[in-house]
Amino acid sequence: MQKEIVSFLKTDDYDFDNELLDALEMERSAIQEIEQEKEENSLTEETAFAPTSRKKLWRDTQKEALTRLEDSARTEDDFRNVQTWWDRLDANADRRYHYHVIGRSDVPLEWGATPEQVIVPEPIHHVFWQQIIKGDFLDAVFDCPFEMHELIENTDIADAVSELKDLHKEVLYYSAIRQYSNQRIAHIRCQTDRNILKVKNTILKKLRKKLYVSLHERQQMNLPLNQRETEFLEEYTPIFVDRNKAKLSDTDNNKETAESND
Repeated sequence: MQKEIVSFLKTDDYDFDNELLDALEMERSAIQEIEQEKEENSLTEETAFAPTSRKKLWRDTQKEALTRLEDSARTEDDFRNVQTWWDRLDANADRRYHYHVIGRSDVPLEWGATPEQVIVPEPIHHVFWQQIIKGDFLDAVFDCPFEMHELIENTDIADAVSELKDLHKEVLYYSAIRQYSNQRIAHIRCQTDRNILKVKNTILKKLRKKLYVSLHERQQMNLPLNQRETEFLEEYTPIFVDRNKAKLSDTDNNKETAESND
């Protein structure tokens, strides 16, 4: 009985020792695999970061050399050397940029293109359409000879334009906003270009007179004026004063003639 127990214990110790040896071998193999992976990763990291670090070091040295050249440049040859250095850097930057640009082939752009105004209609290129797409509708809504005064910021000029006759508004719209010539406006109005020129002169006289009156009132009330308004007053004050004097003299002469006739 004792022999059986001893033999059983020996078999158990043998099995236990074998299990320990197997566990140790597995642990050693695992450690070896981990160390091998570390070595491989370290090699890949060194190969990956070595050129970048070298490039960075080379770029830093180049920058330091360029700054030293710029600081130490005194003669014309030194400045030429710095200029050639910068030209080389610009050329390299342009070359690196062109590497990432997708170039065109030899096929012309017009090959297989759709006719005009099929995909992108022509009116979309107009300024009004661009503003409408952005949500700004004022210029498009008030693009009219009889509503153009709504787009004028200065209230005095806007009131003067709104008080004009319809004919004068139309001529002012075509000449000032549309930038049409006198011949074209005359063709639209079925008039002569001389007549259109006379109408434009009368429009300018009326607008200048009304603007002068409003600015003169503001000046009398000691209200602030901008530079253009002050220049306008300085330029047209003697003209309107002479006109008023001429009108007064004409009225006096008419009164005298009427009294002498009586």
